[in-house]
Amino acid sequence: MKAWLAILSCLLLQACAMPRALPEASDLRAGDGEVVVIGKVELVPPLERGEQKTHWNVVGEKRLLQRVWLSTGGEYRPVKTAQVDVADFQGSLEAQWGVPFMVKAPRQRTWVNGGLAHLDVMEQERLWFPGGLYFDVPPGASAVYIGTLRFHRNDFNVITRVEVVDERKDVATVLKAGAVPAEVRTSLLKRAR
Repeated sequence: MKAWLAILSCLLLQACAMPRALPEASDLRAGDGEVVVIGKVELVPPLERGEQKTHWNVVGEKRLLQRVWLSTGGEYRPVKTAQVDVADFQGSLEAQWGVPFMVKAPRQRTWVNGGLAHLDVMEQERLWFPGGLYFDVPPGASAVYIGTLRFHRNDFNVITRVEVVDERKDVATVLKAGAVPAEVRTSLLKRAR
């Protein structure tokens, strides 16, 4: 009986485990081996009121429902969509829909391996996003703009198109006074061939 309780406890902890997001950046200074990454993620059409179900007793639900989680890494390893593997989302890009983000990432070619948005945390309903995109860090760049990653969906929540849009005005939106947008190099996301 104790063995079953231990297994059940492990499964519950895994189900409740939170992905670890890339740290937010407050300025354009990156540490050794890091680069500041600026961009945005959009969903077309956007999630409407009522598409995400909320439950008053689910720990961390508010954070999960208001964001999209994109798995990133130094190599292309597509996320498994049958079941969430939290290991896929350690070092993930956590972004609010349609809001420019600024995070610190490792200084390397970085892949977007796929992603998810929670529709109902309790029922474990998710909207999955394809990966296969990457960006490079130009030599000497301390900050890069990767563009707006725009996912298009149909009525059945299937992603039908993915596009990268250059909306460089977003750079000025996230920078604090005194920062110079020209210090941010453009390195738009590219599709794997």
